[in-house]
Amino acid sequence: MASNRYNVLNLQRNRPAGFGLPIIVLWGAVLLIGFGVFWLEGGLSGSLEQYYLVPWAVMAGVVVAAPSIYLYFRGKFELFHPLVFAAWSYIFPAFIVGAFIVAFKLVDPYFMVFIDDPEYNLPLTLFYISIGFLGLTVGYFLPVGRMIAEKIEPRFPKWKWNPDKVWTAGGLLLLAGIGVNIIGFLQGIMGFQRLTDYGTFDAVLFFLVVLVAEGSMLLWLGIFGAKQRNATFYIMLALLILFIPLRAALLGSRSTFLISMFPIIMAFTYSGRKISGKNTIFFGIVIAIAVFIGIIYGTAFRNIKGSEGRISAGDYIGQVGATVEYLSNEDPLVVIRDGGQAFAERIENLSSVAVVVSNYERLAPYEESYGLENNIINDTLTSFVPRFLWPDKPPTSDARAYSMLYFSFGDNSFAISPFADLLRNFGPIGIPIGMLILGIYLRLIYRLFVETPSPALYKFVAYLPMLTLVNFEGFYATILPSIIRTVAVLAVSLFIVNLIMRTRIKN
Repeated sequence: MASNRYNVLNLQRNRPAGFGLPIIVLWGAVLLIGFGVFWLEGGLSGSLEQYYLVPWAVMAGVVVAAPSIYLYFRGKFELFHPLVFAAWSYIFPAFIVGAFIVAFKLVDPYFMVFIDDPEYNLPLTLFYISIGFLGLTVGYFLPVGRMIAEKIEPRFPKWKWNPDKVWTAGGLLLLAGIGVNIIGFLQGIMGFQRLTDYGTFDAVLFFLVVLVAEGSMLLWLGIFGAKQRNATFYIMLALLILFIPLRAALLGSRSTFLISMFPIIMAFTYSGRKISGKNTIFFGIVIAIAVFIGIIYGTAFRNIKGSEGRISAGDYIGQVGATVEYLSNEDPLVVIRDGGQAFAERIENLSSVAVVVSNYERLAPYEESYGLENNIINDTLTSFVPRFLWPDKPPTSDARAYSMLYFSFGDNSFAISPFADLLRNFGPIGIPIGMLILGIYLRLIYRLFVETPSPALYKFVAYLPMLTLVNFEGFYATILPSIIRTVAVLAVSLFIVNLIMRTRIKN
């Protein structure tokens, strides 16, 4: 009976590359639409010399896409493979598609003036990203991560959870995460608000949001793995679907809709279901819609709110209503046009990283006064000291200070990426070495939680936050502290979930 109960978790090692098509279609459509708009505006009539960035973008694109192509032909391609996820969820759109956006002048951010000699520094930025991704790939394929995982994995608990019995535990996890979101929202550390005074337990609240990812993942695994579709099944399904737009509306983030798709697609993938062509098309359409709606709503919300200044909860919710009203009454063509422009501006992050490439040596003497000097080493060390023991502890990798120093505008968070953070701290040699270490970590978690000889529900639940804590738009310095805190939250919460699951099985 046990084998029948849990066979839904059997991971299909050589399943077809089910989600490759929507990825290719999505970013291919972005490039084609961009080229089409540019062609209609007569932008291709100028000298080809202005398109100097295109060969470099093609070169970097080949480097970033190569591991995915290799995995595809080996029958091991899947959307949540660490190298595939890193490439297609951020690096390819932000830097490769972003390079074409810059090359064809579809966006013109004000900080382009901070890039000295763009014809040198923009290609150099793509080169740094290429060697960084090569380092990530080499680190992944080195045997180090796999060997460490093989030492750790036998010590993991042998928990066997029934997908039909996850509703109580998953629901409690999700409710706890929602409660943390509400508290964080009221404290001003979540949503489109800027935190100016750091509280003793703000970091704890921030990382307890992991409970949302855990609860969502566990419940979606239940949705796709349960054999009994009773009233509880449909109630949980309705709550999960309703939770997505409500959370996105409150956070005002342009990526929340897309992030909310991750546990759904991951649970579908790892539940053992066959990934058919129909499923591929459906998820591809859903991803594209989630990206575009998120961009449109998030941009409108931020424009209406005006700034990240903290306001009362009632006023904040009023901004949500004002945004929905604006989008309902505005001309759809205007909304789509503005959304398309915002989409191009949002995914293009090559230029912001190029600002660092162009200026990191010149601005190095000023980093100490902004609290940014040697931030990777300093933040890694200080992160081990809880704020309740060090109330005056400086913020970890202050994004506002970074924005003020490099972009002369501290009221926004500009993308830095691990590539630029490593460059600032250790120079060019730090990029491949630092990314190689990150690749070892990605191989470790993939071997522990997915490529494991004993698949289990709790491992898939843990894999989602351990994978997504690597923020390719943020500081490299925050990765190790995030790993430690996320592991602590996962260990405690999953232990409690197992107690609940055992109680449910006994009953």
